[in-house]
Amino acid sequence: MRPLTISLPDYLYEKLTQQAKVSKISLEEFVLFQLKRDEASDIALTFLQKRAGRCLTTGEPILKESAPLVWVVPIFTNVEPPVRVGEILVDANTDEVLSTEMDVAEMIENGHVSFGFESLAIEKQERLTELLALNNERVLESEDKQEMEALVAEEQALQIQNLERLEKRLLS
Repeated sequence: MRPLTISLPDYLYEKLTQQAKVSKISLEEFVLFQLKRDEASDIALTFLQKRAGRCLTTGEPILKESAPLVWVVPIFTNVEPPVRVGEILVDANTDEVLSTEMDVAEMIENGHVSFGFESLAIEKQERLTELLALNNERVLESEDKQEMEALVAEEQALQIQNLERLEKRLLS
């Protein structure tokens, strides 16, 4: 590791020194810890944005002293007031994200629930997917076509209700 010398304003140096004393570590260790924490937050945010866009954001990482040493990065909705919907785990030694795509999908779902969003029942979603696939292969019979149109209309109505809920939350 190469040494680095930086100059800080007195007030900032004293603030960092006091924070290091409270943490019972040296100033150098404290600054290094802060840099690693910020890096863990950036890693988690990059992982999150690739899978969820900007609808979720990160909070302050917490170092979990376990084996392996892990940064626990809390995840919040990106709309006021923020709601905690989960966490992303980052290996403190390798910077590898230990969380999965399924974890992010669950966080997105938790965010939807926190907004009061509703979605089509799983059975209806599966049936709609099946009917849409059949419709791409061949012309549907009248009964199947009516069922598909009814499911699409129900899905669209839920989407409109969800947008109205989001609008109320954003404007309140």
